[in-house]
Amino acid sequence: MRDLELAVLWQAIWLAAAAATVPWLRWLHLPARPAQGIALAAGPALVVLPLWWVGMLSGIPFTRATLFLVSSLLALVGWGLVIARGQSWQSLTEIIRAWPLLLVHTGAFALYALFRSYNPAIRYTEKPMELAFLSAAWANPHLPPPDPWFAGRPINYYTFGYVEFGAIAKTLGCLPEFAFNLALASLFASAVTAAYVAAWLLHTGYGAKARVLVGTLALFLLVGIGNWQTAWLLLQDPRGALAASWWAGPGWQASRVIVDSGFPWDSTPRPTINEFPSFSFVLGDLHPHILSLPLYLSFLIVLIALAQAARVSEPLTLPIDKSTCHLCQAHVGRERWTLPLLAGIFLGCLWITNTWGVPLATMTAGLILLARPRSSIRMTVVQGALILSAAAFVAFPFQANYVPAYGAPAEELPAFLARVPVAGWFLRTVGIVVWERSSFGELLRTHGPLLVSGLVALVATFRASEHQPVRPAVLASAVGFALVAGLASATPALVVFGLPLAGLAWVLWRERTAAPERLAALAMLAAAWSAILAVEFFYLRDVFGDRMNTVFKVYFDAWVLQAIAVPPLLLHALANWKSWGKSMAIAVVGFSLLAAAPYTPLSVWKWTDGFAQLIGLDGLAYLRQAHPDEFRAITWLRESTRPDAVVLEAPGCSYGMVGALPHNRVSMATGRATILGWEGHEYQWRRGSARDLATLQKRRELLLRFFQEPGMETVPSVLSTYGISYVFVGTLERTGLGPNCPFLRSPAAEALGTVLQQIGWAPVYQDGAVTIYAPVVRR
Repeated sequence: MRDLELAVLWQAIWLAAAAATVPWLRWLHLPARPAQGIALAAGPALVVLPLWWVGMLSGIPFTRATLFLVSSLLALVGWGLVIARGQSWQSLTEIIRAWPLLLVHTGAFALYALFRSYNPAIRYTEKPMELAFLSAAWANPHLPPPDPWFAGRPINYYTFGYVEFGAIAKTLGCLPEFAFNLALASLFASAVTAAYVAAWLLHTGYGAKARVLVGTLALFLLVGIGNWQTAWLLLQDPRGALAASWWAGPGWQASRVIVDSGFPWDSTPRPTINEFPSFSFVLGDLHPHILSLPLYLSFLIVLIALAQAARVSEPLTLPIDKSTCHLCQAHVGRERWTLPLLAGIFLGCLWITNTWGVPLATMTAGLILLARPRSSIRMTVVQGALILSAAAFVAFPFQANYVPAYGAPAEELPAFLARVPVAGWFLRTVGIVVWERSSFGELLRTHGPLLVSGLVALVATFRASEHQPVRPAVLASAVGFALVAGLASATPALVVFGLPLAGLAWVLWRERTAAPERLAALAMLAAAWSAILAVEFFYLRDVFGDRMNTVFKVYFDAWVLQAIAVPPLLLHALANWKSWGKSMAIAVVGFSLLAAAPYTPLSVWKWTDGFAQLIGLDGLAYLRQAHPDEFRAITWLRESTRPDAVVLEAPGCSYGMVGALPHNRVSMATGRATILGWEGHEYQWRRGSARDLATLQKRRELLLRFFQEPGMETVPSVLSTYGISYVFVGTLERTGLGPNCPFLRSPAAEALGTVLQQIGWAPVYQDGAVTIYAPVVRR
């Protein structure tokens, strides 16, 4: 199947799933425009969710047939209810009116797929890991997917995103290396569509042009700009920055701005991860933070709709926009429960797709609920509890099987603290930053564009406020206190984010009777700035012992919140600012965004090598060209072996590559499990289980003896203990894993082949450097 045909069919399946979910979203009293945006962004996730939930608990087949059955039932029942209620014409009209969103989604999908076609290779970073998870979900007919790098155990990771796209690949009959890049295109299109709808809903005016402008600006802030690191590098060394490769230049370096140092236990500086959406989409990692992005935006859309539900208590006044506001009195009472339920479903989907995103999402929901005008504390608590309960219900199958890999061992705490249920868990899970904190320069280069835009919106809101302005003496005192606190504690973030947060809190209090959309945007901005400030003091304790991953996940989601919240706040405030300062504010925002604009075009140009060669969507084309014998052997395994077959290949080091050959390339591409894959990553995922850690060490030792010192004692024992179906002996098993990996320095492939044949195994496939052994079947 050609790439174009494959892309068209993939998008057709995506749109069919979206169509199947629209009636259900409308049944939950979500207005037309939010329902259309969510259906396009997260429709396939909602279709796969019921089968995933039941399959995780009952073991029912996860096949093309069951996927077709579930999706057909959802569509037939949903649209059958529409017809039974006599709402066919209304629903058809709503779909026709959704053509702009459909055009945005399909156009963004096509544009990104074309971009990906110039460099589709699935190699470097964590892409081999992500392809391995996608292949496991694609190949196996049951859930949860088995760990392709730890045979006999399920994946101990949040995998719903891989199951979602594995389901689409199953349905279409699409190979994982194509599905990988098509999934990225769908995620980009879905993020663009959902971001547009979220910002569009937050704008309090009813003018169509103003809403289009707000939505377009949100897209620009989300995926059109980077941080200020690129401009900084260009100012320092223009020629060097422009001449450098993507990896050595601004392309990669923009994601490694904040470098932590001054650790009491280590003098070596450690860079944190400062990704933002345009960086992540150029790099093309199919990582949970990207897989969850449409779900996160859909969650925000539902929260905005829930905030707008406050309008039902107001007198009906014109103009009324029925596509966005809950002004229909027939729905009063129902939305109070259906929308929190829907928000909980999306929070649960976020939980099982990217657990790191749940804390900030939960805080955002709490702030939006609290900021609503005329909302009682009791109703807020009840709705919040409903959101959390629904999320926990959705995530139950995942949580029941997942062994948490974060947190410090209990032995590190005093015995009396470790025994206290809540306190012991908290102290083991949350760490305190005791090293040097982010500098002013690092914070500004990382957050500058959105921070400046948000500050201008905040100042403009101050100016446009109908309430009594802040007295100069009070403002000067607040600024002075923040400066003294920031300098005294060596925490510049107290000035950069703490002071704006104080102003934001004041605005939320003074504007507490304002339009619910504006209050929701202010709450989102408050959540983002609070989270950025919090990681200067606290972090989630993981295997690395620093805040690298905490900064990564918090910064990314905070960027999304700001990109959605800033445009409506900015345009509303500037529209009501009637003074010379308005021109200056526009100039400041324009300059800050202009300084951030070079990243995306420069990064895209470098990643594609100036659009030098159109390769296509095959993520393993490089492997087919560099090692055709290896690729043909992988194809044979896909076509000739059972999905539950265990294929023994050499162990691997995390991120390992030998030339164009990734470590654990067989399990990566076929989804067939091997005894041990990337050891470093398996340690990260399984450090919460003492049994798995002991098994991991044993597996490593056995494999080293198996491939380096094969003998009659070792080889049969390994084959029988782990139920090996095939032994793959290829380039890596013959030459080793390269100088950067301490494993398999002296492989003995010929001796291994001799021992295998002595115990009754024989070659079942041979091609070039590859020989695949299997036990001889005696009749």
